[in-house]
Amino acid sequence: MAVSTNTKEPILILEKVSHTFKLESGTTLQVLKNINVAIQEGEIVALLGPSGCGKTTTLKIMAGLLTPTEGRVLAHGKLFKGINDRLSLVFQNVAILPWFTVDQNVALGLSSFDLTPRQTRLRINEAIDMVGLGGFEEAYPRELSGGMRSRVGIARALAVRPEILCLDEPFSSLDVLTAENMRAEIVDIWQEKSKAVKSVVLVTHNISEAVVMAQRIFVMGSDPGHIRTVLNNTLPYPRDVSNQKFQELVDVIHSVITEAFIPEEAERPPTVQPSWYQGLENLPPVGPSEIIGLLEVLDNSGGKMDIFHLATETASEFGHCLAVTKTAELLDFVDTPKQTVTFTELGRKFVRADTAERKDIFSAQVKSLRIFQTLMTWLEESSGKEISRDNVIANLQGFFPNEKLDRLFDTLVAFGRYAEILSYNAKLGVLTLPAPEPEEESFTDAESAERIM
Repeated sequence: MAVSTNTKEPILILEKVSHTFKLESGTTLQVLKNINVAIQEGEIVALLGPSGCGKTTTLKIMAGLLTPTEGRVLAHGKLFKGINDRLSLVFQNVAILPWFTVDQNVALGLSSFDLTPRQTRLRINEAIDMVGLGGFEEAYPRELSGGMRSRVGIARALAVRPEILCLDEPFSSLDVLTAENMRAEIVDIWQEKSKAVKSVVLVTHNISEAVVMAQRIFVMGSDPGHIRTVLNNTLPYPRDVSNQKFQELVDVIHSVITEAFIPEEAERPPTVQPSWYQGLENLPPVGPSEIIGLLEVLDNSGGKMDIFHLATETASEFGHCLAVTKTAELLDFVDTPKQTVTFTELGRKFVRADTAERKDIFSAQVKSLRIFQTLMTWLEESSGKEISRDNVIANLQGFFPNEKLDRLFDTLVAFGRYAEILSYNAKLGVLTLPAPEPEEESFTDAESAERIM
């Protein structure tokens, strides 16, 4: 069995790595800040965190597919640039060619190597045997199950005999049982079958998956992506998810992640705001229907629920469930003490109201948000009481210089429409106030009688 050791020099180091992307608008978006990761020989490491925290970007920097804006990458103590040919990547959507057989797909990874036909054949056979695809060499992808297609992608990565095997959420599209089996097979390959694979780096948002596989777990936060903490997992393999210590470690990680996203108000550090910032709320890309759905699930559970159970019940990715929850909190429908989501009085009233009353409550809460108050002021002060999408985005740029404002605009439109305080013509790209409803005609008794006659 391979074991982790800290007595040797790490085989890969990310040292004070930060990365910034330049957006089409010309502004910059920082996705990573001060990432320090050392991969030791003979270990499985997990990068764990919600969507958007920079896990995949970190992996691409390890592989040499991206050059960090700041910091450096070391391989065996030496600075390196370009593609890391000692590392293989397997992404979530395994890119296997449908017109190639299993054999031919696995061979693709060896095309840049100076190997004889015999050496190539040996590498292909070795990799196919490792992932349990013996007998399927001549099969085409259409003949394979989802799990078998994932095995083809892993075999292709293993054929090059990488020092580090990197897996970017490779099991997230598989059914539960297949994913469980694949995790066990990767650990088995690392332990027994492959002398070439010294270490494994797993990117995941699945806490249990990280605890099942990894010896060290880097828990990441976002805005920008950073490492919150590193947890050591000394549980022996194979790991039993029903084991008490397994559950305790899962709970610890739950708490770390939850505190990153929904901390107590008293624990939040004071924010030093730049002079241009006027306190507009930045709404996540969620819809009103998602908020209503979340509130109904919460109501069915007695008005109080653990955030992780809530994500499971709503069948949503954890990071997105947090976004919906935080938006509901902005509207004063829920509170989020620690990792619990609970109704406010207003939230309870909203979820039990009829459609018309829900609209009124929702509208009042949307109007109370500073971002909508500012947007309505722009509309009122504009010529013809209308403003283009481009102008709204340009105005928002001063408040949110590093955000994807197309998404924020779409969210504002969705909320404004549901609250019936905004209208938007997508064809013209123009935002307006809703047209007033025509007043009902009133008649005297005599006029009414005359109309009936």
